[in-house]
Amino acid sequence: MLKRVVKFLGVFLIALLLTVLFPQLRQIWVVAYDTLGSALSLTISLAQIALIAILFAGLLVPLEALGWWAGWYGDQIDTTIDPGTLEEPIPPQTNVVRYVIYLDGIGQASSRYFPDGEEFLSQLAAILPDNIAIIRGLIPYSVLNRPLSDDRLFSFFWRTAERLSMSPNPGLLGILLAVAINIRNTFVVMVSADQRYGPIYNQGMAQVMYNSLINYDYTPGSGVPITLIGFSGGGQIAMGTLSYLKKALVAPIEVISLAGVISGNTNALMVEHLYHFVGDKDPVERLGPIFFPKRWKIFFLSYWNRAKRMGKISFASLGPVGHSGAGGVLDPYKLLPDGRTHLQQTLDVVTKILLEEYDSDQETEPRQLSNYDRYLQADFNRPEYYPLPQTTRSLTGIPTNLYQPIAAWMGRLILPPKEQRQFGVLLELYHAPSEYQHLIGEVINLKWLESSTVIKDIHFSQQAIYSSQQGLVQPTRLNHWRRVTPLESLAGARPNNDVVVMLREPVVIEENGGNKAVTLHITSEPVQISGRFYALVKFLQPATPDSEQFRVVHYNPTSGQFDGVEEVVTMPQVLPYENEIYPSTNRDIEKSPLNPTGWYIYGARDAGGMFVVQSLIPRSLVQVKPQRVINGIKPALNYLKKESWQEIITHKGHIQSVLLNTQDREIEQAVSEWREGDRALVVHTYGGIGGKKKEAAARGPVYFGHFAYGVARVVREPLTDELCFDIEYHQVYTHNIDGLIAGTLHTSRYLGDRQFGWLGIRPTTNILIKYDPFTEDYDINGIRRSALQTLVRELDIMTARYRIGDGTGGTYVGPANNCSQDSNQSLYAAIKAIEKAIKSNNPEYQNWLEGNPEDATRLQKLVKLGKSLRWELLPFGVARADWQNYTESLGSSLEDSPLKQLFTGLISWRAMFPRKASDTVTEIFLKQGAAVWVLTTSQVGGCDPDIAAVAPMTF
Repeated sequence: MLKRVVKFLGVFLIALLLTVLFPQLRQIWVVAYDTLGSALSLTISLAQIALIAILFAGLLVPLEALGWWAGWYGDQIDTTIDPGTLEEPIPPQTNVVRYVIYLDGIGQASSRYFPDGEEFLSQLAAILPDNIAIIRGLIPYSVLNRPLSDDRLFSFFWRTAERLSMSPNPGLLGILLAVAINIRNTFVVMVSADQRYGPIYNQGMAQVMYNSLINYDYTPGSGVPITLIGFSGGGQIAMGTLSYLKKALVAPIEVISLAGVISGNTNALMVEHLYHFVGDKDPVERLGPIFFPKRWKIFFLSYWNRAKRMGKISFASLGPVGHSGAGGVLDPYKLLPDGRTHLQQTLDVVTKILLEEYDSDQETEPRQLSNYDRYLQADFNRPEYYPLPQTTRSLTGIPTNLYQPIAAWMGRLILPPKEQRQFGVLLELYHAPSEYQHLIGEVINLKWLESSTVIKDIHFSQQAIYSSQQGLVQPTRLNHWRRVTPLESLAGARPNNDVVVMLREPVVIEENGGNKAVTLHITSEPVQISGRFYALVKFLQPATPDSEQFRVVHYNPTSGQFDGVEEVVTMPQVLPYENEIYPSTNRDIEKSPLNPTGWYIYGARDAGGMFVVQSLIPRSLVQVKPQRVINGIKPALNYLKKESWQEIITHKGHIQSVLLNTQDREIEQAVSEWREGDRALVVHTYGGIGGKKKEAAARGPVYFGHFAYGVARVVREPLTDELCFDIEYHQVYTHNIDGLIAGTLHTSRYLGDRQFGWLGIRPTTNILIKYDPFTEDYDINGIRRSALQTLVRELDIMTARYRIGDGTGGTYVGPANNCSQDSNQSLYAAIKAIEKAIKSNNPEYQNWLEGNPEDATRLQKLVKLGKSLRWELLPFGVARADWQNYTESLGSSLEDSPLKQLFTGLISWRAMFPRKASDTVTEIFLKQGAAVWVLTTSQVGGCDPDIAAVAPMTF
């Protein structure tokens, strides 16, 4: 019958089109209509009325949604009044384990269903246990949850249509009116799929469903799963409301689509799983992949196609089954070849899903191993490999003055169980000042002295969950934790408690009657380190055939030469990076051109008492002693932009320590201006790995590289009593396969670590910038502040956000958000904070300026620097909206709105590319008269002939 109706409507529309194109045919129609019998005339008249009603109702569909959103209906509409009904009452004292909401097809005009829908729900309830609640009776084709016949302009028409369409013998008129309901509700489905009106409509329907769940005792945040069953157009409504329901209820939601027509415009990544069942004879469902572009394969970045690739959508054929009615998915009479009815087959698959017994035949890939997972297979990469306690006094046979602790306070961070949280973390103490030696080996509390600015709830996005399965190391232990602090995100950044840190002063100790009650309070983020102690040695020769043990000679502070105590240390073979690239090698390290000046080795003793070298840094890299001095601004800029990277590529295994002397000063004077206690801004970039064992990222014509800011302090190193640079990197780093954590990393961890660092395999530049207006403190009425300190605070905020993806669990590289863009966003935020303070009308501040003319002059230079940085970083003169408002968008993947991300990134395009950003910022400081020291490395350590340096791209 439906086919005949469709043919009739087709003929009718063709005739109507011919009439419009050829007006002379109108008279023929009039004469023909007058000659018809009264019954047929009435039918045609009703059909005309139906057509007008359908068109008018279609126009009202988006208007109704907009009216609901704008509140036009006032207090007259309350979607909590009719929240649907339960298919079967929930027995008293029953703990409901799943809620099911049924959304009917486009033939629905009220809370009543056609007989096949009623039969489906009745049998489904009879099969399922009592602890699964089925909610029915919602009207998914009204944002107000209101029947078509209720208080509408065409209420009589819709009541007639519903009554005739559901009667056993509807006749031609009943079929036409049923088609009218279908067409009207098809408009609703189109509105739900529309990217303009859809969000409003879908949120309204989500509100109706939310009210229904709450009415039947659903508890938001309880984690009780919800299943939406959408038949025909109900499939689109289910997917449209999904994201709103999930955010409101914080619940796992899956969707079962029975011949559903789904647009693909909604965020399919948020569904736990979409089961999409369709019959081979269904012509209606096939319209979805045709009419909705987001389901076309060419749009591979759409939510739908990304969800398909992640295995979140299961497609299953129901065999020789149609769409609806006779021969449809709910037909209780039509038999399949196996003897089951169409309805029984549908009941079987739905029941298995709800009882968690369904096998979707999707190949669920096991979690891919990350580099971090593989690195932990080597014992020396795990903290428990090194016994506790260890001090310089326990090094048998070795004078205590040959080793120094990396810091006064050191330990391993431990994330407490969720039920034992106190908004701090635990610290297994490795080292402490002499008066607290009794605490070494104990597990104590570690907390912020002041409240943190970055405290967020963490709920993993589907992209984060998928990325974790693909091998990215993400804070999975923190998923669904509320009010997570930066200390917790640092301790929980990896699946194991293996983050070793040092604590910067001040450290406030609180002891309350015993070791168990000890709490350390800190004011700055713990610094990630490698090892516990360090020494200065020169490699002599391998002590074993496998070259894992080396004979070394310690530096003799008396003679100033490497003629001190000899010792055997172990340097275990590290595990390879991708493409069998080893992060470091011992091969011919004793022949390295850097060996004569020595190496700082970082590590700890193993159970046998042998010192294990976990990290090493060439001494000549950190000495305040340049190998070369370049005089003049133009030669300095030429070296910075061209020569420095050329030397990196050609001087493999070497370091370059170059002082850029842009002022008219003697070389000795230029060096002497780097005094003990000075601080410098570090602008860091690294390049790629080329050669025979080229990394994947360097195989294309362009390698982007990496960018970071840091802080270098000029310290007097106790082993040599000479001035050295102590460098910490504030790494804005996305989640990765190596387990590198965004935050503050000491050079021993980030650069020198033999397994996790980059010294041995990548070319790096570290540009140290000392500019008093930026790096030195201003003492304002007893409060010491500096622009560099402000930048560090902003970077601490940014890295804390990166560790948790602003609560989504994952961060990703894109044009708008990456290491370079977001590091420079922090610089922009620091500049804004300084300008705001300077422009304030605080009388005390103005008095301070008048009484400190030298500091006032420095502040004027700082303001000038800030303007130059702003203009260069934002060449279009307009600040990015997220930079202005600190918008939380770090959790998004490049696949989310790529064109928008590209446009946003272009606003700050100089900050998009690491090397360009480095050159731009450094050039500005140079032109302002800053002192600049360039430290470069080129795959330093042992010799690996199969790799070569690749410079990052610039303009």
